Amino acid sequence: MPKIEGDAKAELLCTRVTSVIKEAVLRESRMEGLTASEWLRNLVVKELKERGALPKVYRFPPLESR
Repeated sequence: MPKIEGDAKAELLCTRVTSVIKEAVLRESRMEGLTASEWLRNLVVKELKERGALPKVYRFPPLESR
């Protein structure tokens, strides 16, 4: 995932899961070429957007002209 300007990820959100859920997350994240953290973050953001708790579109930083 490319890095863009914006809020730095400084907050930590922890939860406990069963070993079955952990293995499923690890398997799915590997299949997408992501870390478990990236995969879970994407899942949370997608759900929050669908619920209207986050804006559906984020602004990208301006491109540098050459």
